[in-house]
Amino acid sequence: MAGVRLGFGTIKGAARIIAGDWVREEESLSPYRTHALLDEFFIEDLGLKTSTPIEGSRASKTEGWLKAFNGKPEMRKILEAAVRRTDFIGTDFSADAAVAHLNEYLVHDSLSLVPYGKKFVLRSTQGVELPTASGAADILTDAYVREQVEKCDAKLARGDLEGAITNARTLLEAVLGELELRLVGAKGDYKGELPKQYKAVTKLLRLDDERPDLDDRFKDVVRGLVQTVNGLASLQNKISDRHARTRKPALHHARVVVNAAKTIAVFLVESYSFQTTAGLLKATRSAAVGT
Repeated sequence: MAGVRLGFGTIKGAARIIAGDWVREEESLSPYRTHALLDEFFIEDLGLKTSTPIEGSRASKTEGWLKAFNGKPEMRKILEAAVRRTDFIGTDFSADAAVAHLNEYLVHDSLSLVPYGKKFVLRSTQGVELPTASGAADILTDAYVREQVEKCDAKLARGDLEGAITNARTLLEAVLGELELRLVGAKGDYKGELPKQYKAVTKLLRLDDERPDLDDRFKDVVRGLVQTVNGLASLQNKISDRHARTRKPALHHARVVVNAAKTIAVFLVESYSFQTTAGLLKATRSAAVGT
């Protein structure tokens, strides 16, 4: 998906929310932004740039910004920033009401703003992942793990429990695969057997029982993670959307899978980072960001 594209009507509806203009006769749903505040929102706050200045009335200027980034990943950032709860503090307006109004338009573009923690995020209503404005991140970073966990959490929030479980496994597979590429230059063929892949990678990371300098109690923790991966893979096979489902997951089941995947992914990433920085591991291949 190349970007987030809005229809003509949605652009006008979003522009009224951003500018704080009337959405109905003498009724606004968002704080009023002057010309200066609109420039601050698009240029200083969101860091957006255009080849030519966008001029005109407040309404035409706002629509101009939206049209300039229509069909691009930055549109997601604009829409999410338009309904930040912090911008509604101390006003007579409600971010929830603004979101409800915007969603009346977005539904026609197969999009929806949904609550995620204390903010709203833009999601496709067709099950398609939307692009991020920042592009692909280096897989072996906390930023990448957080980005993937946010996708899992967003699916949990909208009740897509099978999708969240699938994303959790995908996160682990991505981290394990990238570690193999960095450490030996190629991915092994595990035929989808996640526990087998995990054991191979932890051996590459010098986290197995053959390492004599590791504390026995820490080895117990690492062995416990092996059992967690075994359980995660088995559970995912039964209740995710990658296979014919034999059970429908409960929310707390899906959430524990996501949290377990996050814990293991962060541990692997941080172990790799520490050992390479300390000279205990030597990478044979560098990061390939954005590929």
